[in-house]
Amino acid sequence: MTLFQTGTNPANLPLAFLGYSLLIILVCATTLVKVFRTWQKGRFTQGVRMIQIVLGLVLLRLVLFVITYFSWKATPQFSNTLLILDQAASLVGIILIVWLWNFPEPSKEIDAAALLSISLIVLLVAGQIFIMPSLMEGFTGSMSFWQGLSIMALVIGTGLILIRKPNLWHYGFFMGVILFIGAILSLLSGNLESMHLTQLVAYPLLLLLSDRFSIGDLSQIQGPEEDELQHKQFSIEYNILELVDRLFDEKDPVGILYKIAQTTAYLILADLALVIDTPDEHGKIRIIAGYDLIREEPLQAITLDSKSIPLLSNYIQRGKMLHIPASSTSRDLSHLAKMLQLSRPGHLLASPVYIAGANKTIGVVLFSPFSNRPWTKDDQEYITLLCKLFESAFSHHLVSQNGESDSVKNTIRDLSSKLTLLSQEKGDLKEDLALLNKEHQNLLLDFDNQSAKYDQVLGWGNTLQRHLSMLVDLSKKDSKEALKKYIGVIEKEVKDLKDQEIQPMETEAPIPAAIEANEMGEMDSDGVRPAVLNTAIQDCLDDAKSEIEEKNLVTSLDIPDNPPLLKMSHGLFKEIFSFLVANAIEENEPGSEIQIRTQIYKEDSTQHFAHIKISDQGKGYHPDDVSDILNDHLTTQQQEKLSQVMTNLYVTKNLVENEGGRMWVESKPGTGTTVSLLLAFL
Repeated sequence: MTLFQTGTNPANLPLAFLGYSLLIILVCATTLVKVFRTWQKGRFTQGVRMIQIVLGLVLLRLVLFVITYFSWKATPQFSNTLLILDQAASLVGIILIVWLWNFPEPSKEIDAAALLSISLIVLLVAGQIFIMPSLMEGFTGSMSFWQGLSIMALVIGTGLILIRKPNLWHYGFFMGVILFIGAILSLLSGNLESMHLTQLVAYPLLLLLSDRFSIGDLSQIQGPEEDELQHKQFSIEYNILELVDRLFDEKDPVGILYKIAQTTAYLILADLALVIDTPDEHGKIRIIAGYDLIREEPLQAITLDSKSIPLLSNYIQRGKMLHIPASSTSRDLSHLAKMLQLSRPGHLLASPVYIAGANKTIGVVLFSPFSNRPWTKDDQEYITLLCKLFESAFSHHLVSQNGESDSVKNTIRDLSSKLTLLSQEKGDLKEDLALLNKEHQNLLLDFDNQSAKYDQVLGWGNTLQRHLSMLVDLSKKDSKEALKKYIGVIEKEVKDLKDQEIQPMETEAPIPAAIEANEMGEMDSDGVRPAVLNTAIQDCLDDAKSEIEEKNLVTSLDIPDNPPLLKMSHGLFKEIFSFLVANAIEENEPGSEIQIRTQIYKEDSTQHFAHIKISDQGKGYHPDDVSDILNDHLTTQQQEKLSQVMTNLYVTKNLVENEGGRMWVESKPGTGTTVSLLLAFL
């Protein structure tokens, strides 16, 4: 039987579709009522979210039913327009169900993504029907398009359920699998019967939503302990107004907050009562005071990141009450349980207290890890009343303190007159300071000259120490060829530094042009100044230009503009890279390519480095041969027989590691060789 045909025969009236729609509406409406009744008992935060999404499902199905009915009244047929509306409504329903099962707590990013997806579907359907009806005849009006989107949404949704595993996730996963089977069967058969039948099977699972966040068994709480609870809260032995006023006799603000936590715990019989502050400018939130009613002892102050308790910090900042059931998947509960060393925190209830005189909000937070108090509607009204009393008492306390500070006001007047005299003296001091400032500038110029010379000497000393350390290391390895290579590096560096010897200090002012050149770094020696990565690489290629042109080689460069300065000296980096360029030229056949790539990585403020790769298209080497050379596994006789390329690699590796860097080689016979350097930036 094909439910949906486009003929004009009144016998084709989609009564089956209307009946199916009514059943879906009935299931969603029943779910809405169950969720609302559960929420009425505890007013928990997730209940509002479930009510909103289930209400959206009811309205969606109700609108589709009304459109279908009146469309049939006007034209007794089931047109392509109704087919698209039906499939689009099913897709929106899938998005709402996935949203409902996976994210019971508010999430700005996920909520925005879900609403955006639904908006795009609505715009697409409106465009097909009202703006460009021809789209209904194309791919976007086909069953493959709509069922493909439904399958994609269900795969993502069920995958998220398996990863996140929220409360009653088994039922949500089962519901997604049933809807997925229906979408596949509809896509294969070319009609919507399978989709409708599986929806009739899957949607009743929504009735379990009201059990996702149980607020406890009220009969157990209000049975044998009901008399004691009423006595504690409303007995005439407790004059609440006088009790709250006495709290503020304490002069220490922290002492007042501890008394608020203790009094609240006793009045409402909360296992734990905390007083928390709003997040500061660094995103830190502080549990200022607390009281453990079970152990009858105060709790120590705790500071934690507000991002670890996003719901609680957000609601307190906005001045709203928050109720989270113990079965919630919210990380607020899990993190607070860890901080308070509780195996389970129980149900959470938080109410704001606005302190008008201080223009800030604090929060009173209650937990029930031992009694499992569900914090019913009556409890929420009672804690709201207490917090209003605290607000009034805070205002009275601040006003009283300000009214009693006459001595402080007199002190302020005296200080103001003294401040006027100090301002006059300040004007006189400014003139003296201007003269001293000129002399100070002259001294700074002399200091800068001496400091530059000192830094130059210090740089030479560090370079000498590095060379000595490297020579000792290479001499221990008994590699004469490597020692010759490194001595060549030292000789070249010494040659570059000969013209940079320290000159005696002159009494006359330096030539402006020389000062400018020094400030621009033009007089800095390559052996002292930090390496400029892209400049050094280009210099090495320019030096080897004749060899590159002789073999007709092509150089491919991928280097970022204006990279940071390397930690090693400019001259040493040029020597290291010149060895690698020489190797690439030696290994490449005429007409081949040399590839040079540089990537910059920054993990945090201390991990900032460059990854430099130079590749040739030569014959390559066996990995074991390269590994033996780089890991010093060769004997002295084998080291003396190394080729020019291997000697360059051996020396380069020692130079790089001596500067705190890393070097590795990737090579296979017939695939060429790639040398990678990992060097830190300043």
